[in-house]
Amino acid sequence: VETPEERAAAEAALADAQAALGKPIVTPVRERTTFTVAEDYHQDYYKKNPLRYTTYRTGCGRDRRISALWGKAE
Repeated sequence: VETPEERAAAEAALADAQAALGKPIVTPVRERTTFTVAEDYHQDYYKKNPLRYTTYRTGCGRDRRISALWGKAE
């Protein structure tokens, strides 16, 4: 975060997520640091390589874990 407003918004979102999950979230809200933009070939990877991206998302188990934590999207 860079401003007090951003900190307040981030902490409110964190509190909402914890309430929805019913358990603590341990990811900290931190002050802004230097951000390095990835090379162009990494940008919009899911659009440029849809098959590889879909295979990755399925294989890594991310979607299953999100569904287990949050349930189905409404």
